[in-house]
Amino acid sequence: MTPTPGRLGMDRTDAVLAAVFVVLGLAQVTLWPIADSVLGQVYVLGTTLPLAWRRTRPLAAALASTVLWAVPTDGFPVLGYVVVVLQFFALGSWGRPRRAVVALTAWASVVTAVVTLLGPEAPFAAIGAVIAVVAPVLAGQLAAHQRAQNAELARLAGRLRFEQERAEESAVEVERARIAQELHDVLGHEVTLIAVQAEAAAAALRVAPERAVEPVEAIRVTAHRTLAEIRGVLDVLSADEDVRAAYDDLDEVSRRAGAAGIANTLTQRGAPVAGQEQVRLAVNRIVRECLTNAGRHAPGAPVDLEVSWDEHEVRVGAANPTGLAAVPAPGRGLTGMRHRAELLGGSFDAAVCDGRFTVRVVLPR
Repeated sequence: MTPTPGRLGMDRTDAVLAAVFVVLGLAQVTLWPIADSVLGQVYVLGTTLPLAWRRTRPLAAALASTVLWAVPTDGFPVLGYVVVVLQFFALGSWGRPRRAVVALTAWASVVTAVVTLLGPEAPFAAIGAVIAVVAPVLAGQLAAHQRAQNAELARLAGRLRFEQERAEESAVEVERARIAQELHDVLGHEVTLIAVQAEAAAAALRVAPERAVEPVEAIRVTAHRTLAEIRGVLDVLSADEDVRAAYDDLDEVSRRAGAAGIANTLTQRGAPVAGQEQVRLAVNRIVRECLTNAGRHAPGAPVDLEVSWDEHEVRVGAANPTGLAAVPAPGRGLTGMRHRAELLGGSFDAAVCDGRFTVRVVLPR
């Protein structure tokens, strides 16, 4: 419990305690004097009143209470021993700096030992008098140490709660970004196919309406497949990602893109094996994104795709003609591919060289 000083710098509880001990001490020395009546009363006041400041001014209070110990008397107030214990426990618990506490404890021990040896008590009583000073100080030091430990534990607990809240908020943001990326990968690819097919249907309607049936049917099929993809993504996001999120193999992805008007060639070497669902999903998404970017930013330009499943890694490459002089500022597509690669411990690189936009991704298997 932390003391709360009042107007006079004393704790209210300690002030009441000191008043009670003063009254009882004065009553004792009146009935059973320990010295001249006035001296006895001054002795009680001088040794007991400082108790009111034992926690707010522990050094000054302990020193003031020991000053009159050097005055020779025929006894000691009965409750004075309790006052000594309380006073020096507070000194050990609240006194600072430690050097001053040690010095004051030594001073009080010497005074009480000398006075006891010069008084009517037996010499061995000096040992008890010293213990009555030193033991409360040590107990107070132990209490102060425990109080400091509890305060540190409370601080660490508060810090831990803060870090947990930050971790939860970060997890929510990561999950939001993950959902956004998954939906972007699905919708970006499929909607690009729908846009290409819609342009083909519009052109056919202007020239030969009967030829618009095929692209319109393709739009219908793609739209239904997109809805199925979205449901699959949401199902996967509610559990662990697995191969269910990559509904079609790469040949089917390439074929559909070509049917929609995104010319491409796909070369595959090797194949994934069981237990590589995360890598397979990443490769599927990266290939889709390469086709989507080409169809959106370089319509009509053929895309060359290469996927090599080696023993220790899988390499994905994509290249298409471009009019860009340099790689544009990364959007969600390029950022998403880089994120997928780095998340699995791989690498990502995009470049423009000799009029071709290239993407290179390496993922460990």
